[in-house]
Amino acid sequence: MDNFKGTILVTLSQDRICPQLLEQLREIGEGRDILISSDKAEIEKISGRVEIAVGFVPWEMLLRMPRLGWVQLWSAGADGLQAYPGLKEMPFILTNTSGIHKQQITEHIFGLILAWNRFFPQAFAAQKRHEWLRLEDGSVSVLSGKTMLILGFGAIGEQTARAALAFGMSVIGIRRRNTQSGWEQGVRLEPPAKLRDLLPETDIVVNILPHTQETTNIFGKAEFAAMKGTALYVNLGRGATTDEDAMIDALKNKAIAGALLDVTRQEPLPPSSPLWDMENVILTSHYGGMHPDYSALAGEITLDNLKRYINNEPLTHIVDKGAGY
Repeated sequence: MDNFKGTILVTLSQDRICPQLLEQLREIGEGRDILISSDKAEIEKISGRVEIAVGFVPWEMLLRMPRLGWVQLWSAGADGLQAYPGLKEMPFILTNTSGIHKQQITEHIFGLILAWNRFFPQAFAAQKRHEWLRLEDGSVSVLSGKTMLILGFGAIGEQTARAALAFGMSVIGIRRRNTQSGWEQGVRLEPPAKLRDLLPETDIVVNILPHTQETTNIFGKAEFAAMKGTALYVNLGRGATTDEDAMIDALKNKAIAGALLDVTRQEPLPPSSPLWDMENVILTSHYGGMHPDYSALAGEITLDNLKRYINNEPLTHIVDKGAGY
């Protein structure tokens, strides 16, 4: 930015900072000051000098950083673009950590599905009661022969599809962008416009969509009504992509068999939400993307992009601010 050397703002807690990250930020940053802080008052004081921001920067504060050149998110989601649309007009480059979540989220998806199919929550509860849980063959389910529909067929969707195919499932992928990654063998790809038509033949819907203007409440009353009564709805994308009231009604009325959720519209989920106590819901607290080496993986992307930024080269993992992902 016109030879401006401002401050690199890092809004990560110490446990999220890989030991080598700060040292290499200083080394690559060509003398730029580094502030490590999540304190809004402290950030406000230097907002006019922030050139680069790394981590979970408060979205509203980015609006008050006139010399901002680049923001490296520590996550894949860029939900703040919907809450603060003015950010879309600002010239800074926005990048994320997409691509490092596919393994753990895939495992989380199948962890939830297998827990449902094999009655693990009931078994764990029975264990606490010192009770031998008795089931019949017709109670449990298997994945082989079932159809999975994946909403948001990117890197995570492809990894999920690989696992589903290995279980003997049929896979349908919904992909907005007509791009080919080189790996679609065995997967039937369809555009978003076909979603409602595909639901009656689907046994498990997996929603891994980002939250954008276009995906807000994309799965609602009509979509739940089109699903099989035996089907599962799995959401590890963003809570705002689902009409939560419509989902709760579908669960209450047994219009669908169950919902397996790692995300909800409001997080943490309010104590008053009926989702807590519904027997046909398995709920985890938005940790599907966690990985034991997450900081190291995100740090690699950050340092590579910093080198590119300093050398005026194209950055990777760029978020289309207009599209929101």
